[in-house]
Amino acid sequence: MTVFEVLTAVFLGAVGLVVLLGCFLMGFAVIAGIRRRRVVRVGERTTARCIRSHRPAHPASTRSSGPPRSRQRFVLEFRGPDGGLVRFEDDSTPATTREGDELTVAYLPARPERAVVVIGDEQTNWAEPVQMLAAFCVFLIVMAGIAFIGVEVLRDYASAASDPGFWIEP
Repeated sequence: MTVFEVLTAVFLGAVGLVVLLGCFLMGFAVIAGIRRRRVVRVGERTTARCIRSHRPAHPASTRSSGPPRSRQRFVLEFRGPDGGLVRFEDDSTPATTREGDELTVAYLPARPERAVVVIGDEQTNWAEPVQMLAAFCVFLIVMAGIAFIGVEVLRDYASAASDPGFWIEP
């Protein structure tokens, strides 16, 4: 096995790991989306009150100066199926929400702490899944292009390196 075959295998392995990581992340996003749709479709609905909003703090060493770039999170509270107060945090709440605002939430009676905010008509909204699928397809096409170009560059370099005139002797 030549050096360039080894380099090609290592390069394709690295590209494969990036694709695998992308597939895992996409899988988690799909599972979260399916869970959210299920809760909205079959869950109990009630009104929740926004009791607080905040942005999670990041250590100063991991970000530059300026305002935090994380999504705003909202703490919502509602009466659960047993009559007790249930609090949960959500980051998909509309950004225009203020403390004291009331929002419709859906939850499964067995897990009220995993409630989700119902935004518009989510049962017929297919824009988000289609966007995710399109973004994933673009990701796969870009990674295939990177793999193809990388292998071609390595192959060209290997053929040039096998030419005796390629190496300059001092």
